[in-house]
Amino acid sequence: MLHIKQSLLALLLSVTALCCKADCLWIIGDATPYGWATDNATALLSAADSHDYTGTIYLKANQDFKFMTVPDFGNEEYGAAPGASLTDGEIALAKGTDDNGYGKLQVPEDGNYYISVNTETMKARIEKSAYQESEITMCSLFMVGSATVNGWDVMKGTPLYQNAEKPYEFCSGNLALEAGTFKIAIDLKGACSWNSEYWYFRDAADDNKIARAQDGDLQWNIAKKDTYVVTVDVKNNSISILPQTETSISTVGESDCYEAEYYTLGGIKVGDPQNGGIFILKKGPKSQIVIIK
Repeated sequence: MLHIKQSLLALLLSVTALCCKADCLWIIGDATPYGWATDNATALLSAADSHDYTGTIYLKANQDFKFMTVPDFGNEEYGAAPGASLTDGEIALAKGTDDNGYGKLQVPEDGNYYISVNTETMKARIEKSAYQESEITMCSLFMVGSATVNGWDVMKGTPLYQNAEKPYEFCSGNLALEAGTFKIAIDLKGACSWNSEYWYFRDAADDNKIARAQDGDLQWNIAKKDTYVVTVDVKNNSISILPQTETSISTVGESDCYEAEYYTLGGIKVGDPQNGGIFILKKGPKSQIVIIK
């Protein structure tokens, strides 16, 4: 039986934060599929109560990249701590502005990489993803429109979280949507221009499909105010929009789109923790301390 110890979690996270807390960290650099173009930068996502930002993206070997708190230069950024290098998938970070105070990050081989950045401990894990069938070019998607909580404010789009095991799939549950419409922003800064290249639209021939290269500002329609689960598959160009009550899980949050992973408090991943003890339960972008008896 799992007993969630929120007080213990709060204690572990109570160390004074030295870094800017945000919901997104944008990854940018020669190593990425889009280089230094901030309009095209994709964002690693953090849950509201977490300092962990995660995402999977294709990176080129021996090319530079870094993380930005704002998709514009001249703001707080994160890179390698002085003298630090990627060792066993982990690297110490430092913060600064415009390449001052930190070094660039690099990976040794081309491939899709799962990235986890903790802006409190100032450490990152950057390791090859199990999925290498196709290049992953985006870490997140965002719903924008009158049906969403922040309406047409692009920079406050409702996030769809990337599935670490199927990084072409993006999902969020427990979404309170109004009667109205929405479309899907691919890159937030670029989407602010309303240029169609930065958006997914409803396919003209099939409401259950997403499309980019087509005429018209076609949007999805939410007919009834309700709580929904939305899943987008960019590999198969499909979208699923289901009322929460029609899913097999009664309360689905963004992290419930993912498989449960267990870690020791020292960060070592374990399989099925049958013998009891205190563990970190991670589901997508969210983590919590659990006691298993």
